[in-house]
Amino acid sequence: MFARDSTGAGLRSTQGGRVMSLDLAILHFFNVTVQHPWLDKFWLIVTQLHKLSWFIYVIFPLIVAGLFFKFRMQAFKPLIMVGLAVGIADTLSYRVIKSLVHRDRPFQNEAIASSVRLVGDAHGPSFPSNHTANCFAGASILGFYFRRRRHLFYNFALVVGLSRIALGGHFPSDVLAGAVLGLWVGWLLRVSVLNHVRWLSLSPHSFQD
Repeated sequence: MFARDSTGAGLRSTQGGRVMSLDLAILHFFNVTVQHPWLDKFWLIVTQLHKLSWFIYVIFPLIVAGLFFKFRMQAFKPLIMVGLAVGIADTLSYRVIKSLVHRDRPFQNEAIASSVRLVGDAHGPSFPSNHTANCFAGASILGFYFRRRRHLFYNFALVVGLSRIALGGHFPSDVLAGAVLGLWVGWLLRVSVLNHVRWLSLSPHSFQD
């Protein structure tokens, strides 16, 4: 398991006692216990999907084309709302909360850094996870538009969150906070905008697709 400092109070007392111990245990499990080269490759693909050329230039355009083929110009509605949700979640996470909390990432924390595997790269403060916040915000909006497939969106967001832990870029509590933030942003847009602005809705049959 991860090393503690010699005072015994050390990391546990300064970062939340039992909660931090659980945080470290989950981090250790995904980052060390079940680590495997093939799993690392999988987690990297998941966490860097938005940067991979085959996704940017092939998969994503095909998804967008499919939406326009099925819903015509109405496809702009979920695309605009997902973009808005992700933009708000990202701004709150990166520009506001991270700058206020300024928590070190696991591999930057001197008490445990030697026991953390960093796979890939990560920069900036750790809390909360931007990846997770953005994905859950997008999943919440997509779940509103495509209710029968909402489990796919939320499961994907969950896998992205787990990838951040497995790669050593975030503590589990960063990911949890990111998920809560993303869901809150999605919920806020649903109750304040989508439930009231009718022209942002797809045709009735679309909700079941």
